[in-house]
Amino acid sequence: MLLTPGGPAGAMPASLGSGPGGGSVVFYSSAPTPDTPPPGNFTAQLDSAVTKGNTFGGNALTFWYRIMNVDQTPNGAAIFSLGVPLPGSASVYLDQLSGSGNLSGLAMNTGGSISFYWTTNPVMENQISAWQSIETPFSNWVLKSVGVIAGTSEDVAALIPAVPEPSTYAGIFALGLAGFAAYRRLRG
Repeated sequence: MLLTPGGPAGAMPASLGSGPGGGSVVFYSSAPTPDTPPPGNFTAQLDSAVTKGNTFGGNALTFWYRIMNVDQTPNGAAIFSLGVPLPGSASVYLDQLSGSGNLSGLAMNTGGSISFYWTTNPVMENQISAWQSIETPFSNWVLKSVGVIAGTSEDVAALIPAVPEPSTYAGIFALGLAGFAAYRRLRG
């Protein structure tokens, strides 16, 4: 389903045929991360992966997320939300892998982040969610924090979309200028 920046929430489909397989650009699994302060409500572990090529083009990246509720404390909190930041507003395509793990029932694009919700099917202790995917027009990624919520929230490391740093644009511009100067010398 296509969610536009600031658009309404939508029901998540359960139609994705496969998870992030051999086409992965990179795969990252976070360390088990307890929420703070102690004793906390949950310990989450997040698998994230990036694959290249999607409906936005051959260099566009798809980001994959799967959350595990590794250990519940005596407070017994179930994980019911995952928030992934986006670098600015973008239209994205969301899907999830059916038949494996807890399916999220709802997703929301707020123009600066994507939130997945397991409100009717929370991820309980020793459970794992289905793979959630975000097809993006972005062609860069970075390792940063995403938000996991289970009554309280905690930041967990994951691969997220990124735009090139300004220094990258400066380097590309400098190369273009050098190429143009060489072209002018050859023609002159």
